[in-house]
Amino acid sequence: MIAVRARLFVFTLAMVGLAGSGTVGMAQTSTEADAEAQAGAEGFRVVSGDGAFVLRLRGDLYADARFFPGTTGPAGAERFFLRRVRPRLQGRVYERFAFSIRSDFGIGGPEIDDAFVEARFAPALQLRMGRFKVPVGLETLSSTTGLMHVERGFPAGLVPGRDVGVMLSGTAGAERLRYAVGLFNGTPGASEPGADVDDAKEGAGRLFATPFAGTGGVLDGLGVGVAGTVGAVTGTATTPALTGVSTTGRQSFFRYADGVRADGQRWRVAPQARMYSGPVELLAEYTVVSETVRRGPATETLTHRAWQASAAAVLTGEDAREGAVAPRDPFGAERAAGAIELGARVHGATLDDEAFSRFAAPTAASQATAWGLTLSWYPNALVRFMLGVERTTFEGTETSPDPEAETLLLTRMQIAF
Repeated sequence: MIAVRARLFVFTLAMVGLAGSGTVGMAQTSTEADAEAQAGAEGFRVVSGDGAFVLRLRGDLYADARFFPGTTGPAGAERFFLRRVRPRLQGRVYERFAFSIRSDFGIGGPEIDDAFVEARFAPALQLRMGRFKVPVGLETLSSTTGLMHVERGFPAGLVPGRDVGVMLSGTAGAERLRYAVGLFNGTPGASEPGADVDDAKEGAGRLFATPFAGTGGVLDGLGVGVAGTVGAVTGTATTPALTGVSTTGRQSFFRYADGVRADGQRWRVAPQARMYSGPVELLAEYTVVSETVRRGPATETLTHRAWQASAAAVLTGEDAREGAVAPRDPFGAERAAGAIELGARVHGATLDDEAFSRFAAPTAASQATAWGLTLSWYPNALVRFMLGVERTTFEGTETSPDPEAETLLLTRMQIAF
């Protein structure tokens, strides 16, 4: 960290103002201490002299290119684009209270990604309220900066991404057990975001255990868990609130027909596991979603499934970890090349047979299976170059042929601080 000492009277007053009007005396005391402005691998931040107030500026920028060699794709599918452009402002007030505000000006933006306030009463009890990630999908909860592949797999399309609600979370058992339970407005899968359409709410919960953490053995980095949601939803003609599934190239291969909407209970179950062992990372998850749909007088409860198995190895020997690989010898040093990682994945999705042909769109596929490889270069811990290739095959229905297979080439250059 590079530290620059300064007397930041305006900053201290602004941060203290977050706590309310009854802290005038505290503001006068805080200005007597030197504040500190810092810049480094964790972003830019300003810390009050007594450490009670922290304001941090962070950001992500992902520039992507997407091509479909040998595949007949829709017009505009092949392009260069800004996948994510996300400035983030985070802060801490009096140690136990924090906030985060993050927007996204990339594809689909501008929009608010995160905006929440958090009270940290104890390691086992933290209260968060606002808009944030729903605690369900393992890969969905993972930071995008450290994903093994350019895009997430099929299970991420069946679980909610971000939603507005309230959540209790914490750790227990020497931080070997993590829990989260919350109540949210309710949203379809991450690939089909939508506004709240009714007064019903959706409960979500997750348990994740790392039983051998700290033992130093081969299973030290093993984590297993299960998560799920339950609720009821009534969609509308303009916002049907239904699950849809897309390929890694973000091309929809299953959607419901016009006039179909959610109308009843929706639940999800998502068992999951992850393993870090030296330079190797493994990930596996399986997701089931059940939802009741309506089209005119006809209703049906449909069950869709998705799964994935991923593995990555840091070829230059650095430890795999959650977040991003930290090169032992960053690019720029004498004869240093940074870190290189190779990832492989197979994943699939199966849609309920009862969805065809009354509820699904005529062009919808009943099943998809994909395999892919991703090569990543980390010149340093903040910058990453990615090159990925993926092949997806589809199965049609009894009344429709198999859709054309998709070959995808993805590249990304990203910086995250």
